[in-house]
Amino acid sequence: MGRIPRSEEDINNKKTEILEKAIEIIESDGYEGFSIRKLGPAIGVAPKTIYNYFKNKDEIYLHVLTRGFELLYDDLHQCSNHIDDPYEKLVAMTEAYVEFGFKKSNYYDIMLTLYVPKANDYIGTPQESLALNELQTALSCADLFIKTIERIDVGNKRTNLNESQIRFTQLLIGMHGIVALKNNTILDYLHENPDSIIDHLIKGVLKPYKPH
Repeated sequence: MGRIPRSEEDINNKKTEILEKAIEIIESDGYEGFSIRKLGPAIGVAPKTIYNYFKNKDEIYLHVLTRGFELLYDDLHQCSNHIDDPYEKLVAMTEAYVEFGFKKSNYYDIMLTLYVPKANDYIGTPQESLALNELQTALSCADLFIKTIERIDVGNKRTNLNESQIRFTQLLIGMHGIVALKNNTILDYLHENPDSIIDHLIKGVLKPYKPH
């Protein structure tokens, strides 16, 4: 008897398993230490089996990044889509961003912390279209913040809306700082109960955006 064709669900489940294990390897061994030769045994298959699902390690890595930003976008959208007030919307998204960084730290590190290839590194390569798709997914997350900040600026009668990207970058630095210091345990050395100050830190990074 011939082999029973795999269902689309089976294929997607195996791809998810591959991506999840890839995240672990990249986090522990770095991008340079990540390989399909290492990935295959880690999920209990021959390395050549991986090629039934992905062409090479770069394709796997870019799918990991894209999936991470898709998850982040979903969190940001779901927590804020029902909120009309722009400042309250920004508060909800900021809290969701920080929570994502804490709970999905494996994704977060690869997306925004580790020194790994970025979209521009793939220009002119066979992975360029995948990399540009990943970049657009990441920028869609930023766009949610930027549009909300623009609405706040209009309400505060700020006339230079071109600064909204800069103001988002400042917010991103603050949010990233909270996530990074908590995840790498530095906050444990700065405060006896770091979990108790997260809300205070979030309010601090949001202070420049609060309506007058």
